[in-house]
Amino acid sequence: MRRLERARNRRNGLEFVQAVQTFNQLLDAEREAGRACQCFDDSCIPPDLAIHVIEQIYNRVVAPTVGLLRQYKAFSNNVYGEILPILINEFIEKTHITHNSTFIDLGCGIGNVVLQVAAQTGCHASGIEIMKVPARFAKRQAQEFEHRMRLYKLKHGSVQVWRGDFCESPNIQRLLPKADVLLVNNYAFDSKLNHNLLQLFLDLKEGTQIISLKPFVTPDHKISARNIYSPESILTVRRYPYWSQCVSWTDNGGEYFIQTVDRSRIKEFLASRGMA
Repeated sequence: MRRLERARNRRNGLEFVQAVQTFNQLLDAEREAGRACQCFDDSCIPPDLAIHVIEQIYNRVVAPTVGLLRQYKAFSNNVYGEILPILINEFIEKTHITHNSTFIDLGCGIGNVVLQVAAQTGCHASGIEIMKVPARFAKRQAQEFEHRMRLYKLKHGSVQVWRGDFCESPNIQRLLPKADVLLVNNYAFDSKLNHNLLQLFLDLKEGTQIISLKPFVTPDHKISARNIYSPESILTVRRYPYWSQCVSWTDNGGEYFIQTVDRSRIKEFLASRGMA
């Protein structure tokens, strides 16, 4: 490793290639001797390794023309921002995503979250993005993800990304009833778009979890005869803090919310009034 670092610091390409060849020979010898083995489950990979691979993909696909991502209308629903890997890892832990889960990112940007979730958990991960440039990056990153994971002989969950409006997409309408976890970075969404999203949530199955940067229902929401059939009434919510360097648009901390589809309170309300 010292030879690799020295060659990199000296910007000596020939020395770097020779050090890589020596490293590979040593690793092959350890593998043939049975002293090198995989130290994680086949269905998923450790967070640090998943993040390392996705950073490689980003540097290859997005970084050379990253300035294109700044071409959006300020203060609109299409403001671009990324949730960073450390917070994505927390989302995975909080919602208990496994290889049997179905994950959807509504407004997936360049697709980093979709790739990280698929790599870390082995689940079926999908995303949709309405803006042309991020959607193009997302598709290219998904292709590079498949190639790189195959090159490294790493298993992962299936990945699908589309360009489109998540409120109108037939792909999303088809997947929503199967979803276990949704991510909606609605930090910059207006009230109309958040309302339209709530209508989509009516198609979700019991127990589906919705991660958002702003809540879709207040923690003190109470069911009444007046709101019993509103989408908010099928949701319960938990609030969590996040710290600095968790999102791309600010160095400050903030909070996120996990809403869970729970229709039992509606049933209890109806039963209490003899309407069940």
